[in-house]
Amino acid sequence: MFWGNKILRAKLPALVSDYHERRLDRGTYKLRVGPEVYVSPTGTPNDPKNKTKLKLDIGDDFVIPAGQFAFLLTEETVTVPFDALAFISVRAKYKFRGLVNVSGFHVDPEFSGRLVFSVFNAGPSEVHLERLEECFHIWFADLQNHEEMGPKIGYQNIPPEIINPIAGEIQSFAGLDSKIKESDKKLTDRMSAIERDHAVVKWATALVLGALLTLGLRECSLSRDTASPPPQTSTNSKP
Repeated sequence: MFWGNKILRAKLPALVSDYHERRLDRGTYKLRVGPEVYVSPTGTPNDPKNKTKLKLDIGDDFVIPAGQFAFLLTEETVTVPFDALAFISVRAKYKFRGLVNVSGFHVDPEFSGRLVFSVFNAGPSEVHLERLEECFHIWFADLQNHEEMGPKIGYQNIPPEIINPIAGEIQSFAGLDSKIKESDKKLTDRMSAIERDHAVVKWATALVLGALLTLGLRECSLSRDTASPPPQTSTNSKP
């Protein structure tokens, strides 16, 4: 059986750190973006968004570009009783922007710690978030005929072992578009260089041909002058 608001109001102060009734929703509780996030690199050189893991102070914001993954640490520490199961989700208003939860949808019994949400921006635009923004839902259900299996320690920060698989370049539409534009620029520059070289060759060829033509005409003129007989002078004879 899922916990309704009355049960949540009674139990959550002992299960969720910094509990506030204002964040109690219709059978769920809102969790906030915490002090650390990681956004996968875009693949664009010198992109200011390539800041990898970020430490956030209160009010600090960050961007998840279109087509990129991110790990988001919650502000709250959550404890799940051994006889309950919790479920998590990204709130609808952020789903409508394209943000999809890909980290799983439940929290194990006896879990205690911060939650790490793995999200993917499947939308066409950047998603802007900031620390303490109420991005997530959590809700609880009872487990029947369940026995204790020992505590499961959660996170206090984003561990490197979950970052490594996506630490490289992600071939997103934005990254591919950037590469296409970069390749197009290189091709355009190369074509311009070839056209300049071709123009220089044409100019040099015309100059050489002009010089050869001038030299040829000069040689012809000198040859003609040499081959012409000297003019004869006529003498008048007396009778």
